[in-house]
Amino acid sequence: MRYGNSLSMAVVALALASPVGVALGQDSASGGKWLSVAKTDNQEAFVATASIAIVDSQLEARVKQNYAQAQPAAKKDKSYLSTRSLYRFDCAQRKIGMKELRAYSGADLQGEVVQKATSKDQNMQWLPAEERTVFGELLDYVCKAAPAG
Repeated sequence: MRYGNSLSMAVVALALASPVGVALGQDSASGGKWLSVAKTDNQEAFVATASIAIVDSQLEARVKQNYAQAQPAAKKDKSYLSTRSLYRFDCAQRKIGMKELRAYSGADLQGEVVQKATSKDQNMQWLPAEERTVFGELLDYVCKAAPAG
């Protein structure tokens, strides 16, 4: 995956590998469109349930993450409090890959976009989705909620 003007995969991996407690419920700030599926002391991850789709032999879904503390952006003197990502999920192998990411200066996808990343299918890097981590909880939810196909 190329990250010329984007978040390093190491930061993403560390942030998403945190132990997690599951918090099911709807995010009232977004009109019930995002479902909270993972929560740690540092972040909360939501899935846009209507975005779950089968793409090739994998699942794809939009994910919003809110962070308790500002995260450093790749741009100098910039930070972000939320991200919106498009992830691919390999349920059988328990792996997750990021197709695109937008980082916002404010919580709940508000404020300016301070960072962007995209990846083509052939260049996508896959990370393990260990149980009881944010990635693991996202994968578990998306794989169970998969549309019939």
